[in-house]
Amino acid sequence: MSNEVMNNTQENTFAASLGNHICVGLGNTGTNIVTEIASRQSLTDVDLYSIDSVVSATAMKNINRIKTIPIITDAKQGSGRNRERGAWMFEEHLENHAFDKLFEKCMNAKTPIVVVTSAAGGTGSGSTPVFCKGLAKYAMEHELVPPQVIPIIVCPSMEDPTAYHLNSNDLFMELAEAEIKTYAVFRNVAGDSNYAPINKEIVDLIEIIFGKKYGMTNLDSIDDSDLDTILWTPGRFVAVSAKANDITNLTRQITRKMFTGFQPSWTDEEARQYTFMSAYSLKSMFAGEDFKQVFDEVRSRIHSVFDEYRHIEQVDNGGEVEATVIIAGLPRPELKMIQTEFNGAEGIGDGMKRAARPKFLTQRKPVTTKSKDGKTTVNWSK
Repeated sequence: MSNEVMNNTQENTFAASLGNHICVGLGNTGTNIVTEIASRQSLTDVDLYSIDSVVSATAMKNINRIKTIPIITDAKQGSGRNRERGAWMFEEHLENHAFDKLFEKCMNAKTPIVVVTSAAGGTGSGSTPVFCKGLAKYAMEHELVPPQVIPIIVCPSMEDPTAYHLNSNDLFMELAEAEIKTYAVFRNVAGDSNYAPINKEIVDLIEIIFGKKYGMTNLDSIDDSDLDTILWTPGRFVAVSAKANDITNLTRQITRKMFTGFQPSWTDEEARQYTFMSAYSLKSMFAGEDFKQVFDEVRSRIHSVFDEYRHIEQVDNGGEVEATVIIAGLPRPELKMIQTEFNGAEGIGDGMKRAARPKFLTQRKPVTTKSKDGKTTVNWSK
């Protein structure tokens, strides 16, 4: 058997060993992410679900790729940013068994169920904890082991309005109540309405945690059991990938994405306080020799690591070099704590009183008379 055929066979075996993958997009943001996944060739084996109150958010070209479950109600209880409305809408459909087929599919998944949502909105933020609790309840009722759920949460920037952060804080607390242990966080850029870059990096992360970045190698390798260990590490994790035409640019890109990208990294104080798990992969002609240069800056900012996984592929990839990093066991990122009451504006007549008119004006009254020809005349009494 030729090396090329053998490698292809090994890659197919490796991919099959990971089992089926499931990604659920909740709300508008989640739907946009699963739409991006649908166009990614490496993720064609991922079962995609969109759960939103707006069915039209799913593009027609992806209608056969994405299974859409609408959550619709005639009761417009507040704005679309109302988390209570989002939770209520989901619960109504949950009680009517609208998600049973999805939950049944989740029971057979071999990898974690990835749920993508915005923290700031209403539908996704409100329904995500309900989804997690509903899935666990379904497993218990059917005497099955509940699958791991990993939320990928898109948080607002620190400069966004108060309502965004109130929703985010409530979401984090309710996910804790749903016993979510592992999660990832992305943060939007203030004032930026172009979501394509952050959406791309979210899909890049999903590629990494579904094992799509790890090819066959005779050197150090990361397999599905290694990924399972990393993704069960309690706390937040970050996962980034980068491609370049040379090692120097690759080093810059992977370092920049790790420390100044859309995913909050960690402080030196946090690095000294907590124990992390890490995983690195590198694909290049001289990957064994290049490893230290590419990852030295990232590794130097970790003071305590329980285990470090490596995946080294020494291949001629047409001059292109590629790297990935996962750091797990991170603390929750900074959140904007909102403790003030809503200070409403005064009413239209608050603080006012009627002014007295001069008596000679108030004593005079209009007197209406009609002439024989039907004309009306108004005079003021003396």
